[in-house]
Amino acid sequence: MPLKRAKIFIIIVFLFLAFFFSNDFGLIDIEKTAIITAVAVDYGEDSKYQITAQIAVPEASDVSSENAKAHVIGKGATVGSAIKNVGDISGWFPNLSFCNLIILGKPLAEDNVMTVLDYFTKTLRIQDSAIVVLADGKAGDLITKSTPLDNISSFALQKILLKNPGHDKDTATVDIKTFCSGYYSDSHSSFMPLIKLEESKTNSQDGAQSGGNSGQGGNSGGLGALGDSSSGSAGSDSGLDGKGKTIFNGKTTALFKNGKMVGELLGDETFIFNMLSKKVTASTLEITDVSWMGEKKNFLITLQRVNPKIKIDIVENQPTVKISLEVFCKISDQNTETSDFAYTENIPLPLPVQTRATEQITAGIDAYIKTLINTDCDMLNLKLKLYRYHYDRYSSFKDNLLSVMNYTSSVTVHGQK
Repeated sequence: MPLKRAKIFIIIVFLFLAFFFSNDFGLIDIEKTAIITAVAVDYGEDSKYQITAQIAVPEASDVSSENAKAHVIGKGATVGSAIKNVGDISGWFPNLSFCNLIILGKPLAEDNVMTVLDYFTKTLRIQDSAIVVLADGKAGDLITKSTPLDNISSFALQKILLKNPGHDKDTATVDIKTFCSGYYSDSHSSFMPLIKLEESKTNSQDGAQSGGNSGQGGNSGGLGALGDSSSGSAGSDSGLDGKGKTIFNGKTTALFKNGKMVGELLGDETFIFNMLSKKVTASTLEITDVSWMGEKKNFLITLQRVNPKIKIDIVENQPTVKISLEVFCKISDQNTETSDFAYTENIPLPLPVQTRATEQITAGIDAYIKTLINTDCDMLNLKLKLYRYHYDRYSSFKDNLLSVMNYTSSVTVHGQK
């Protein structure tokens, strides 16, 4: 028996050596491989697709340890041929194994976006966990921007969308696998973040200083490069240390029905969507217009734990959705002069804050449900719940469930426990 195991081990080692020396482990020379970090897809000319690939170029040196970036544009009648064209015109093999971000141009959302995403879902060259987002405009313009803190836009976007615990859950992130699962489900509903570009501003003092510096030397890279375009170099996308002056806002969520964009969830509605569908902890929520000692005050509460429950029943021959949300939170900040409560554990929430928080979250749920009804997007998986628990009524309501249903919402806000 030991001799048999030794023979098997020798055979395995021989096979590995054979693969190694025949170079089957490295089909493409590393010096000729383009590591693509993000892909932007737009409509090009003549009904062709235009791919803008962001390529990470390692150029660390003694002076700078940052990675440079490069953008290569390829065109083709299909998405796959456009990506292949990137390799043809650059001479580098396009490696999608490290591509974690796919950006779609907004005109693509007017048609079925699955005609674009179908290639990424079926190819084994890209991972299923790659994030998919929708640009509020042309995807190629978004991918070529730089932020003040990160030179590569794909890395900056991933930091916004994939936040560590402690950051607010104000973005609804989705990967290719989840988006396609919603598209092929009975609801045919899905979502993705809608990324908007915003310009980073500086104060007037910085702008004035930059104006004085630019007067001495043409296109200066002073503080005005982060401010108004009239200061420094007009239209420039470079700021301090060569970084950009554009920031990304992903708090808006695009809703899709049968692959087409049919509506949007604004920032507050996106937060409610996360509260009802995901685990939300250590996120903050502003509570405004709290009646406090005869005045209107504002509070900031931290959500420690959220327990959502969504149930569907048939009441008087009509589907009724019952939404209950239990929120455990604590006060993190307030603009009151004095207070008679402490920031310690096991302190109940003051009644005015509790009442106003309940009202504000309830109003957010109502706005969120109305958006789902108007767009016919079943983001609560109500059809699946109807199929599981009321199968005998599924055929009667599967086609018009959101339009004929009633709903009730119950929000309970607690202090620290």
